[in-house]
Amino acid sequence: MNPRLGAANGRPARLRLLFVAQIVITLLTALDQTIVATALPTIVADLGGERQTAWVFTAYTLAMTVAMPVFGRLGDLRGRRALYLACVAGFVLASVLCGFAAGFFSLIALRFAQGIGGGGIVVLGQAVVADAVPARDRGRFLAPIGAVFAVASVVAPLLGGALTDTVGWRWIFWVNAPLGGLALLLAFRSVPRIVPERTGERFDTVGAVLLAVWATGVVLVAAWGGSTYPWSSPVILSTAGLVLVAFGLFVHRCRRHPHPIIPISIFRNRTVVISSVLAFVVGTGVFGLVGYVPGVMQAAFGLSATPAGTLILPLVLGLMVTSLLAGHRMARTGRYRDFPLLGCTIAAAGMLGLAAVRTSTPVLLVAVWIGVVGLGVGCFMQISTVAVQDAVTDRVVGTATSTVALVREVGVSIGAAALGGLLSARLLSGLGDRRYLAGLSPVQLRTLSPALRHAYAETYLAALTPLLLGLVLLFVVALAVSLFLPDRRLSGGARTTGQGRNEAVGHQVASHEGG
Repeated sequence: MNPRLGAANGRPARLRLLFVAQIVITLLTALDQTIVATALPTIVADLGGERQTAWVFTAYTLAMTVAMPVFGRLGDLRGRRALYLACVAGFVLASVLCGFAAGFFSLIALRFAQGIGGGGIVVLGQAVVADAVPARDRGRFLAPIGAVFAVASVVAPLLGGALTDTVGWRWIFWVNAPLGGLALLLAFRSVPRIVPERTGERFDTVGAVLLAVWATGVVLVAAWGGSTYPWSSPVILSTAGLVLVAFGLFVHRCRRHPHPIIPISIFRNRTVVISSVLAFVVGTGVFGLVGYVPGVMQAAFGLSATPAGTLILPLVLGLMVTSLLAGHRMARTGRYRDFPLLGCTIAAAGMLGLAAVRTSTPVLLVAVWIGVVGLGVGCFMQISTVAVQDAVTDRVVGTATSTVALVREVGVSIGAAALGGLLSARLLSGLGDRRYLAGLSPVQLRTLSPALRHAYAETYLAALTPLLLGLVLLFVVALAVSLFLPDRRLSGGARTTGQGRNEAVGHQVASHEGG
């Protein structure tokens, strides 16, 4: 998986070391996002906090969402190396402390601290790669790293269960200590020292607060809506109102402030806008789907938890294959425009196949359609980030990277909330006087009579079908938007100074920041 890199700047050994560092750090952060899942019942039994269970995940996601744009902008202004190393160290320290948590609320607080470090790692890690690797080689460099993230996300729950059943749940956090120590050492040796150009710009603290309020509101609406509170409840409606107000104030701040946390001028660039749309589609369509595939297979096909969970593997394999192929192809030609067009078409076909699934459909065919979705998304998942990094000046590469990542995370939150809420509402409506079936566990569903179980499965799939067709439409829209991507070659040189390459965007940013 080690890409042939380094010819551009004559330091292949350091780039190989950076590649290994990124693999280890990605493995570290990916494991911690989902490793808690299988251990959670044991943690709750030990620490209590049954009513706050969801916050073990929500706190981590919320902190990541808030932290990404902050670290992206700080990296542009102050340099990325020290911030990146601090985020890795902070993530590892918070992980170890999670293992010593004496109560459920302290665990949630430490998970929040983990998320802050994780958000910095995600954004700064991609920007560090942009500093060291030529743009046309970057897809080949990032593709194996993305594959590690996908594989780890599937393996983590299994590892969490094994550790919980053997040495105890606290080791799901303590295991990060040796892995994190290795990651920190590799990052220290390989992350380039690049001092940003001093322009007198200052970090926009007020803008960061407004962005944090907006992002927090989005995550809370997604986490609470349809589960903790009904969508029409005053809590959800007032939080949604706060989201709109905070977003409006944030945009106003970015338009008026001389040094905004996200320069609005970067959205004058077509590549930034279209890549953000693609990132949102990936977050909404793919990661929303991942969260519900195991449940669908248990409810509609009567599978137990383990085989139902393995249905995610075709998606991961598809992502790996096309991410690697796209990265190698992009390195040879420098062109990327065709990959989103091809990927959105394939992903839409896969979603359409899933929408046609019925209880009589072989499980193997369901796995094939899930794999087709993975093949499609893998064509452009990493390319959207690479294209944005190449389209903006060095002064805002971290900001642009964090903006795409933020949009993707918002897509994940919205996708999961929308799919969950709509599926629940349609299922209850379809069941009618048999609504009690929706509250049964998969084990209880398997004890029903064959006729009743079949009726429930058909109702479940009938409720899911329009939602999958909506995701088909989402990929079709992304396909149409991708037609407007500029047909240009990625640059072949690594970033070595604070000077930008895209003069058009540079003038836009400079004119905006100059007031």
